[in-house]
Amino acid sequence: MQILEKNEKLNRIYALVLPLTTTYIFELKKKWKRFVFFAVFAITMRIIAGYLTYALIPDNPLPDTKSDYLRSQLGFLTMITIFGSCFFFGDIICAEFGTKTGFITFPIINKYQLIVGKILGCITLMAGVITIYYIILGYLGIFWYGGLIDTRFFYSYVLALIYMLACGSFVTMFSSFMKNVNMTIVSTLLLLLIAVNVVESILTLYYPEFEPIYSLSHGNRLTSYILVEDFPTEKVDRYEDIEFRGFTRRIWFTPTIEMGITIFLTYTIVCITVAALIFKRRQL
Repeated sequence: MQILEKNEKLNRIYALVLPLTTTYIFELKKKWKRFVFFAVFAITMRIIAGYLTYALIPDNPLPDTKSDYLRSQLGFLTMITIFGSCFFFGDIICAEFGTKTGFITFPIINKYQLIVGKILGCITLMAGVITIYYIILGYLGIFWYGGLIDTRFFYSYVLALIYMLACGSFVTMFSSFMKNVNMTIVSTLLLLLIAVNVVESILTLYYPEFEPIYSLSHGNRLTSYILVEDFPTEKVDRYEDIEFRGFTRRIWFTPTIEMGITIFLTYTIVCITVAALIFKRRQL
């Protein structure tokens, strides 16, 4: 009896893991060209911006410290993360309905296993691109300044991965109700690159005392600011008021470490939950 129960339990695990693993591997094979493109693009831009601009232009001096150099090179990572998230995660759900497989009701494969496998595959590919970016950046930091990479650099790497999860979840949510892949990619690119920053700027203008903890862009500033040796912990040190012709504008530098992680995880959990609910309703 115990042997039968054990075998039944193993069969359940096998039935759960096999479709998930198969989908995961298929997603890696399906999108490996995108991975190569973004990886080569990241390496090329790192070499151009992090090495050639200083090696070939004598009038362009290096930043004073390694920390300043690393921070100056992280701005481009945001663009790679946003574009990569849109192109990797943009077809996770809407492509299933575009090919009519999302409307299949009989259990060829559990639809949630399918979606989870695709999400894990995209996360793996995007994490690979970000890892390559940080490896090249860390090597260039050692090349120019010597010494070892500070622990804060690895904190920044982890935060960049969590930010990627938030962006990918955001795109997945839009993929759950958009009609096609192209519409999803264009819409999420515009939202993440333009709309989020515009909304943050407007709200900060009218409510300067309210920290923009609703903004992914604000949370992403932590990825760069964590490299500062004297990281600001007090609220008054995390923003600056600029006066111009009697008008005061507040610029927020970074959230706290706890708040930045909370912003990323909140976006991830909420967006994935909404995507799952919309996917189920749309399928029915």
